[in-house]
Amino acid sequence: MTHAPPALPRLHLLEEVAQQYRLSLIGLQRRARAKSFTHIKIGKKRYLTDEQVLSLLQGATVKSATTSRREQDLAATAERRGRRHRRPAA
Repeated sequence: MTHAPPALPRLHLLEEVAQQYRLSLIGLQRRARAKSFTHIKIGKKRYLTDEQVLSLLQGATVKSATTSRREQDLAATAERRGRRHRRPAA
């Protein structure tokens, strides 16, 4: 019975990822050097697997506000009232 070698992940050069997703290459390189995200470094080249690209994009995902405009206005009003009541009486 022969054992098949494990399937190797597809590697994407950091330059390719930056170009494909229109990201700043210099910014990605700086973040990679600062170890802000997981990646593979072989020699001077840095690579990302498919999973690492997804993780990088998910980390940059901005979630929408779940509160309504009315709730935001009410919270702002409550904050203003709270600040007003903290002032010492003149």
